[in-house]
Amino acid sequence: RIPFIRVSFSTMNDSTTASSVAAEERLSAMLVSNQFSVAAYLDTALQDLTTGEEENEAENEELQRRMAELALQLQLQTQACHEEIGRIGAELQAILPRCATDIGRVGVGLEGIRLDASQLLDECAQLQNEEVSLSLETLSTLHALRSNLSHTQDILQAAATWDSTLQSIAALLAQPNLPAAVASLAQLEAGERALRGMPSGLQERRQALKDIRESVQALLQPQLQHALQTMHTRLAPLQQCVQLYQSLDKMDTLQKEYVTNRPANLHKAWFAYRGSSGMNTGIPNASSNDSLTTWLPTWYDAVLQLLIEERGQSLAVFGPNLAPYMVSKVLAECFRPLLASFGTRLDSLSNDQTNESSQLESLCSLYEATLQFLSLAYETIAGGWHDVADATTILGTEVYREIVEVFGKIAFPFAPYQRSLAQLERQHSYASQTLIKKDIQQAVGIIGAPTVTALQDAAEKLKNLAPFVFPIAEAAMARLELLTGGHQVRIPIATIDSILNNHASELVVSIQTLGAAIATKLADCFNDMHVSSSLEILKVVGLYQTSLSDFESKTRERMAVLQQRRVTHDMHAKEITLDSKSFLLPDALSVVEIDSILVKAALTDNDDNAEDDSPDALSRLASADSILFPEATDAIGRLRRCCHTFVFQVCSTVPHHHLKDMSSMESWTKSPSNTDYNLDSYGTLPQTYITQVGEHMLALVQALEPFASSTESLAMATQVMTGVKNVALQPWRNLFAAIGVNDDTAVLKALMTGTALHDFIEKTFEDDEEEDVEEDETEKAQQEFCNKWLDVVGSAVTGQLLERILCIPRLSSKGCEHLAVDLNYLVNVLAALGVVGHPHPLVNHIAEISTNDETTLKQIIQERRAQISGDGNTTILSTLCAIEERFAVMRGIKL
Repeated sequence: RIPFIRVSFSTMNDSTTASSVAAEERLSAMLVSNQFSVAAYLDTALQDLTTGEEENEAENEELQRRMAELALQLQLQTQACHEEIGRIGAELQAILPRCATDIGRVGVGLEGIRLDASQLLDECAQLQNEEVSLSLETLSTLHALRSNLSHTQDILQAAATWDSTLQSIAALLAQPNLPAAVASLAQLEAGERALRGMPSGLQERRQALKDIRESVQALLQPQLQHALQTMHTRLAPLQQCVQLYQSLDKMDTLQKEYVTNRPANLHKAWFAYRGSSGMNTGIPNASSNDSLTTWLPTWYDAVLQLLIEERGQSLAVFGPNLAPYMVSKVLAECFRPLLASFGTRLDSLSNDQTNESSQLESLCSLYEATLQFLSLAYETIAGGWHDVADATTILGTEVYREIVEVFGKIAFPFAPYQRSLAQLERQHSYASQTLIKKDIQQAVGIIGAPTVTALQDAAEKLKNLAPFVFPIAEAAMARLELLTGGHQVRIPIATIDSILNNHASELVVSIQTLGAAIATKLADCFNDMHVSSSLEILKVVGLYQTSLSDFESKTRERMAVLQQRRVTHDMHAKEITLDSKSFLLPDALSVVEIDSILVKAALTDNDDNAEDDSPDALSRLASADSILFPEATDAIGRLRRCCHTFVFQVCSTVPHHHLKDMSSMESWTKSPSNTDYNLDSYGTLPQTYITQVGEHMLALVQALEPFASSTESLAMATQVMTGVKNVALQPWRNLFAAIGVNDDTAVLKALMTGTALHDFIEKTFEDDEEEDVEEDETEKAQQEFCNKWLDVVGSAVTGQLLERILCIPRLSSKGCEHLAVDLNYLVNVLAALGVVGHPHPLVNHIAEISTNDETTLKQIIQERRAQISGDGNTTILSTLCAIEERFAVMRGIKL
């Protein structure tokens, strides 16, 4: 910053006060400040004159004078500053060339100094490296000398004491003083290691050590056996043996002897069990007369008691680092010699006379007992590890893996049965299914006459037997969940599906047998109660379908649970694999968790299709879109059709009985006579066969109502009415055969409904329009149920009647008259029922062409043929034309 030149003003008045001097100093300070501004400078300069500026004009003049002084002062200072700046610029222009020259000389000097410094540094580093290398070599030499001297000392000491120590051991073994002998043996072994580099005596020393070791172990063995025999009362001898074996580095030998000896009493009890042989089992509260399913849990209790004792004893004898392993090893030893015998006893369950259950049920019972035992055993072992977790170096993952390995060995005898569950389930269910099959056969096999009582009894028994198979299926599903844990479930599920299908098939056969038993004589003793009793058969398929739906829902829920269970187990196993240090050993494992471990070990290696046995596959099975039991689902369709056929057979037996021989009646071919004219003076009346059919159709309404009035029965029957009209197709197939037309299902159904004929036949009766009348839902359901069966029976009666008419060999004019009257009677009856679609258009049409003369009928047929040749879709029309042509032939009309 360039300082301003201070200027004195001679024009200032001598009477300036001390405050004016202070103000001048502030103004001077502001002029040299970096934050100088004109506004602030003027405010400060005029501060003393602004307080009374309005008092008089004299003061205003003083203010103007002061501002002029300030302007002059600023101008002078500005001029002085410009002069100073010019002077300094001239000096800088003179100085800069000299500075540039000086800087160049200094740079050359610095570069020389840098080169000298670099050379000095290189020389110093070279000298330092030489000194360091020399120092390291000296230290290495000293260290090697120390090591050689120490090794030499060990060799000399070992050589000096070898003979004396060897002689002392012989004396110690003779006393015997095993602790001292073991200590001396350890000293000899250290000396032998030191003397291995000596040129001679190596084999002699090794042989001497081997002999001494064998001698010591031979003397230790009786002491160990004694300690093992007395460990139930005194642990001190066993603890001393542990110390000696640790000194000999032979703990594995001691552990093997200890583990082998520990469960000796349990092994005796196992092999003493002979079922009904009467031998003592050696286990409290257990009898040898008990079955294996009763005896084995008591033996498991004894094993658990041993593990609880072992948990404290191993800690006292072996210390915290070995105690958890020793408990698991003792558990494994409890079963190691027994596994082959265990498998044999499982195989012999089917021959066990003391066992009231089947082999599979006994296997599941024993497997459940084993899971409960392993869960308690895990708590004991894991609890022992948690007690010493702070004092041991054993990780929780090591203990967990050891336990899992032992559990897999214990449950190994069950693995073959887990893999062959489907076959075992088929064998197991065969006996139960055989008993149910006999009951079903007996329910329908004792009917002699088609009485109402016999029909009611048979229907009631079949209703009770319909859901009998589902407790068997639920038990099979529980066994599947227990023994597979969600692995390889498709084949066992297919087995359960087969069981359900077989039961439904037996019901179908029984209902068909019942229908055949009552078919021949039912028409002679028929009454309304037969209809109500036959409708009860619908409850058979209703109960079966409801039970299957409930069972399928429960199965899906179980599949979802198994899927989640497998996912959880896989995540747990992955945690152990990925981060073993952070794994926290669980305090307990439930029966389900242990089951997941065992079934994965038993069934994973046997997977033929991993994709089909994954948790995702279980998710698909649990989905509502999947069909778990396809065979049983198809069986429901067969059972439903069978029940429809049976009810239809009962409801239509009277019309069928009166219509079957009507085509051979003499009235169709009889010629008119005088007697007939006298009788016909009263008009031609419907014949007996058709009045019987009409009366039956009218009575069928009242026969259906009692069953429909029951809300429970109606609800169960309504859900199985799908496809009920298909039972009326057979008479129409017979009609097609009578006129020589191919049986096409679509055309057959179209002709049976009759709606496709309205384009070609005049509609005599119009369907009643439904009135908008509020109707109770229950009454509406009852009416719909009754109308469905009236529609079915009416369609079948119509089809059979038309087929029988077209089978008449010849129709006389009188026969045509009778036929027209009979058909008109049936039209009136069916119209009175008020069922949609009845009477059928063909009934009216046949009645009409029965009264047509020969010319009119020929003209109708010719027009029909013309329509067929000109219409692209002629199937229904061709069928109608074939019926008309057949009718013309019956009347003897040549076409």
